[in-house]
Amino acid sequence: MSKGLQQRIVGALVLGALGLIILPVLFDFTAPSRIDRSTKLPAAPEISAVTVIKAERPAAVTSGVLDNAIFDVSKLIVATADEAPIALNEQGLPKRWYIKVGSFGNKANADSALTTLRNKGFKAFVNKLDQQGDRLYEIWVGPNIDKRRAVADQVNIDKLLKVKSKMFAAIL
Repeated sequence: MSKGLQQRIVGALVLGALGLIILPVLFDFTAPSRIDRSTKLPAAPEISAVTVIKAERPAAVTSGVLDNAIFDVSKLIVATADEAPIALNEQGLPKRWYIKVGSFGNKANADSALTTLRNKGFKAFVNKLDQQGDRLYEIWVGPNIDKRRAVADQVNIDKLLKVKSKMFAAIL
């Protein structure tokens, strides 16, 4: 090997080594989004357990007052198509809509329909009637303060139970 070639190879190696040392100092080759690993999460807050007191019915309220006020089906009238979907009655309370699903003479049939409706998420209840010595079980769904939702529920109930239900509005 000639002396000139050796000097060129050594020069190339020296320049390469200098490039490896100086090039990273001049240019930053790391990713532009650096992760700050010096931050730490704050300590967990201390949480104490809270005891919840079960609500109790006031002594002045008898057990049937609420049921009579909301579910008194004797104070319902048949709804008409031209009534506003959401309205207030004379007392300034929201108008309520009920769906009469049907009347059953057999308690087992009424319980079956009631269970089916409740399992599908409807607010259903039974009203017992004594009519000419016979006991009837009326299945009602409601109350609902939006007539449009009550109409949609009525359509779903009619399909589910294969009945022709009626819409009623509360007059109180």
